[in-house]
Amino acid sequence: MMARLRGRGEAAGARAVRDAVARIADAAEAAAADLSGIAVERDATSVTISARGLWQRRIDDARVRWLGAER
Repeated sequence: MMARLRGRGEAAGARAVRDAVARIADAAEAAAADLSGIAVERDATSVTISARGLWQRRIDDARVRWLGAER
């Protein structure tokens, strides 16, 4: 009984992670479409935003600061 309950909890948690990663990746990809040279990579559990000089661009350009932020 406890193993079944734990399994259901783990499955629900995994679904929540997948949904959150998808939302964040979709927002990041939409924002990056307006910016040149920024790549967004996703897998089942993470989102990676990369670009040459990204940290400096983040300081200089407010659009990059909010890249990937959920709206």
